[in-house]
Amino acid sequence: MIKNVVITIFFYSSVLCSYAQDVGAADKHLKEGDYNTAISIYNHAFSSDSLNKELNFKMGVCNFYLKDYDKAEAHLLKSSSAVSIELFRYKAAIAFAKMKFKKAINFYNAYKLIAGKKELTNEQISREVEKVKYAQIAIGNKRDVLLQNFKVSTAKTEATPQIIADESMLYYAVDGQIYSIAKAQNSFDTPKLLNKGINTSKNERIGGVSSDGQTMYLIRNGDIYESKMGLDDWEEPLKMGDNVNSDYNESGVTISIDNKLMFFVSDKPGGYGGKDLYKVLRLPNGKWSRALNMGPIVNSDEDEEAPFIHSDKKTLYFSSKGHQNMGGFDVFKTNLESGIWSEPENLKYPINSVDDDMYYSLVASGKVAYLSTCRPDGKGGTDIYKVVVKDEFAQFHVLKAIINKDKPIAAKITLIDSESKKVHGIYKANSNTGKFIMLVDPEKSYSIIIEANDFQSYTADLKFDVNSTDRINYQLEKK
Repeated sequence: MIKNVVITIFFYSSVLCSYAQDVGAADKHLKEGDYNTAISIYNHAFSSDSLNKELNFKMGVCNFYLKDYDKAEAHLLKSSSAVSIELFRYKAAIAFAKMKFKKAINFYNAYKLIAGKKELTNEQISREVEKVKYAQIAIGNKRDVLLQNFKVSTAKTEATPQIIADESMLYYAVDGQIYSIAKAQNSFDTPKLLNKGINTSKNERIGGVSSDGQTMYLIRNGDIYESKMGLDDWEEPLKMGDNVNSDYNESGVTISIDNKLMFFVSDKPGGYGGKDLYKVLRLPNGKWSRALNMGPIVNSDEDEEAPFIHSDKKTLYFSSKGHQNMGGFDVFKTNLESGIWSEPENLKYPINSVDDDMYYSLVASGKVAYLSTCRPDGKGGTDIYKVVVKDEFAQFHVLKAIINKDKPIAAKITLIDSESKKVHGIYKANSNTGKFIMLVDPEKSYSIIIEANDFQSYTADLKFDVNSTDRINYQLEKK
């Protein structure tokens, strides 16, 4: 009898020890922001201790950050403010995410009234309340924009969509691996995993892709890497220099269509918030200038991310947690006017939502964009959405061209506006493929100048048909 009691005590002691070890391991993952691993361990503990208020609070927090708001709410209902006064803040944020605005404001106000040490100040909470109020107004003034869950979306996390100017190729990431999907005859093909030089064993992130699809930027260990499109595939990514990368974390990248101006994100000291937007200029020697902060008009006292410079070279889109905001990251645009970037403008609902809306990537025409976001009709986690913009005029038409098709060469292409005689655009043909794109206003006429080393220059009136998708072939003769 005594022996059985000892065995029973030993068994339960082992179970309790195992439970404590599991929860302790999950707590570590929660603190590190690894919510997927944490919740999988917590779920195991929950099966034997479903009424534990502290465990339910932690599971609610995990599910909140994993954007499973129904599960988060269910777990927090089984918890108590005695476990953590942050309970009210999370309940408020969940109500906001589910667009229950009055309930969200009530929970935020309750959080403000509680005494004791809190993770957010009353000033920060007041800003959250302002976002709730702005969201109510924005949703009541819906833009004429159509959002469609894009075909690559699954129950996994799809993010960082990057569309090239003519919409012929989209790049995106799924759970740390980078894919491409090509468009032909007005429909997209099957997604393809990029080569091993791009997809290593690491958690790969796309920083950006150039408008012509010839350069890709990757984010690895907080640094920006650059890969060029070779003859058949992407080349080995190379780490960019010290004028771009620093000892801190760099991320989202975008480059102008003429390759002369680059924008990126960094959290290095000296900025206006956590993450700021910076720019570098291409110098005459081909190298990048020292990075310049975009300043307090564009950068807020919170985080900026995911810049995208449109093909017009004067409209910069980016996501921000600051400015006049609906919640999470919203997409904004700023325009270059007389050498100064304008006050950022919120793209409003339904492009923006109460959740994170990021990596707004726009085709040259300005009529179609792609966006990474989490919506009620999503497939799970973050999905990619196609945005059809109906309330703005088309901007440019994309012409595809190639130089010396049989033996491609690198070349510089200059378009001159026939009426104003001003340079409309400067483009560069890929040395491996000879391919390039040009952006034109269908209502205007242009002359084209093509220059390449050891070849005779080519000058002519530009002839194009906006109804044709065929690539224009130019043939240069050797000197």
